[in-house]
Amino acid sequence: MENKNEIKRLPDLSGFYGTEGYHYLNFLKNLKFTDGWAYLAENASCYWLADIVASVQHMPKIRNNKDFIVWRIVVKDSKAIVDAHFDSEGQDDDGNNIFSKEKLLYKQKLNYTDFPEGTFEFYQNGDVVMLKGEY
Repeated sequence: MENKNEIKRLPDLSGFYGTEGYHYLNFLKNLKFTDGWAYLAENASCYWLADIVASVQHMPKIRNNKDFIVWRIVVKDSKAIVDAHFDSEGQDDDGNNIFSKEKLLYKQKLNYTDFPEGTFEFYQNGDVVMLKGEY
């Protein structure tokens, strides 16, 4: 996350380390989501983001790189890009991950979202989607 003014709109996610259980947040039931991710979906009303992640699991690029995927949503002016990478290249001066096109697994543009402005990243390991602090 980057924009400090918008972070207030996200629920407090700092207390999530590991998980006590798994949740199915999508119609496909092909992924498990941690307690922290379930809390995020409920409190930020972003079940649609879980649906995006779940709906592309069949794609060869995603299926073949499930050991570790970094998912990211970047929101600006109520528009968003959701993308997935199998690794990051490093960080810019603001501490945001920089991704290379060579490692891009998936990218989708959204014409509208009410998700808080800024950058938010989360992970997928196998069939489990989690917050960064839960890895």
